[in-house]
Amino acid sequence: MTLAELLQKRARLATEMRTYHDAQGEAEWGDEQRSKWASMRDDIKKLDEHIEREEELRAQDQRHIDDNADDLGRRARQENGAGTDDEQRAEAFGAFLRGGLRSLTPEQRALARQDEQRAQAAGVNDKGGYTVPADFIAQVHESMKDYGGIASVARVLVTDRGNLIEWPTSDGTTEEGELLGENSEASEGDVTFGMGSLGAHKMSSKIIRVSNELLNDSAINMEAYLASRIGSRIGRGEARLIAQGTGAGTPLQPKGLAVATSVGKVTAAAGTFTWKEVNGLIHSLDPAYRRAPKFRLAFNDATLQILEEMEDGQGRPLWLPGVANGPPATVLNRQYVIDQGIADVGAGNKFMFAGDFDQFIIRRVRYMVLRRLTERYAEYDQTAFLAFHRFGCVLQDASAMRALQGKPAAGG
Repeated sequence: MTLAELLQKRARLATEMRTYHDAQGEAEWGDEQRSKWASMRDDIKKLDEHIEREEELRAQDQRHIDDNADDLGRRARQENGAGTDDEQRAEAFGAFLRGGLRSLTPEQRALARQDEQRAQAAGVNDKGGYTVPADFIAQVHESMKDYGGIASVARVLVTDRGNLIEWPTSDGTTEEGELLGENSEASEGDVTFGMGSLGAHKMSSKIIRVSNELLNDSAINMEAYLASRIGSRIGRGEARLIAQGTGAGTPLQPKGLAVATSVGKVTAAAGTFTWKEVNGLIHSLDPAYRRAPKFRLAFNDATLQILEEMEDGQGRPLWLPGVANGPPATVLNRQYVIDQGIADVGAGNKFMFAGDFDQFIIRRVRYMVLRRLTERYAEYDQTAFLAFHRFGCVLQDASAMRALQGKPAAGG
């Protein structure tokens, strides 16, 4: 069965599940309905796994094609003269990865200096670093998407510099206007602001060691290899801190979602939760936030597994599958995002969030440096690379988000 046929089969099954769910109406589900739903849910999970394998095989094939295309493109440019500025920058960056700064031609060095000036970080290159081109940063950010579900719905602010930004925060849910009689004086109602700082916390990819045999193999797309590895390392670290950053410590952590968000509902048991508690979390927010376009639930994959098997008081499933080019997957008719940085269900843990994620700001600094370490692992005939990324986050409206927290442990 081809990938297209698998996707079509999955779409038909998801549509069938939603239709079956809707057809039951408000009636209580019996054993027959539960059994049929469980069977369809198992079938769609198997299809999802098959589709994931097929998509990974296709991605591997595409990477092989892209690698060869890049090699052919470089040869064509060498035969026909220089390409565009972006192509020349990419070629210069590739030369830096394989041979370091000494391998750059005078023209490539000039391009590198221009990149430094645009990034306002002159002097980077003479210390073994290189201001990476925009297409490389794009590859890194694309790889990071797999690790940060929160970032996919939050408001992302990209800045050229990393200076501290003082960000006002406020809670206006208790404020309202007043009714006045004729010729009556209006009273005062000052707005109370807090102040959050949207900084740029530095994260490194850690040192990535590459054998010189691999580095000098012209068939390997080193830019794609490094971008993927840097993206996965930075993506995991950023996602964890966006969700769990304490706002304290040395080095200073950002103030992540768990710390910034107040509790909307506490579970009755430490290690489990009920659908009513999820519903209570949703309704702990003002209806204005629940109507927001970016209102979402957020939790990790282990929590999703629990929700997929959970039923309401009438035996109806909470989870509905998404349909391609149709309704998205929902829990209690609410869209959700998966982020592995969010805690598991447990005593005292904030393991589920609900709210308008447009009020959660993630700040990323566009500028990125990649350093090439040639001597440190010379005895292993390896070259090492080290990338730095800067980011921050802030919840600008404290009333826009709430958390579902596990019952604290006794004495906790």
